[in-house]
Amino acid sequence: MEVLTDYIINEETVLLTGEYNENGKLYARVIHGEDTFLIDMKPIEIINETMIGLGSDFKTGRKSARRLLGNVSMCPIKVNCNLGIWLFPTKSYNDDFCIWFSLMHVKNTKALGIRRTEVEMSYGHHVVIQMKESSFNQKRKKAEDLREKMIKNSKGHITFFVESKTGIEMIEGEGIKRYTLK
Repeated sequence: MEVLTDYIINEETVLLTGEYNENGKLYARVIHGEDTFLIDMKPIEIINETMIGLGSDFKTGRKSARRLLGNVSMCPIKVNCNLGIWLFPTKSYNDDFCIWFSLMHVKNTKALGIRRTEVEMSYGHHVVIQMKESSFNQKRKKAEDLREKMIKNSKGHITFFVESKTGIEMIEGEGIKRYTLK
């Protein structure tokens, strides 16, 4: 199987996870649309590089998510608000086998016993994970909450700026009262 050297997360990214090759090297397994392939990067590196290209990074995205959601563990992150790309992890992001699900591609879940869940995804994919269905859906809900809060915050308030009929003259001087306004 061909291994790609880089990858940018986009609307067709269904999920990312870690996978070791026969020599013990960690790659990222990506399900992209109907295809799957390996990337010669760790999943967290792909997320970070994608976010850097958009003017942020993983650390900042995580910090923002925690500010909005509270100090939650394994918090979701916004990758690209304009494209609707929100990812949420199944485990600690330091775990090589953490699966990062794209919120937009999760369609349904089904419990398969005590600690197994089948996740129905876009493009007809089905992923079976070692997690209670309720735990998975709580993580999914956190991602939905983050999406809702960030979209609400990005809309802002409509503000009108009315220019003064007489301009303001600002003169820089010295001392404690540095500026004089007229």
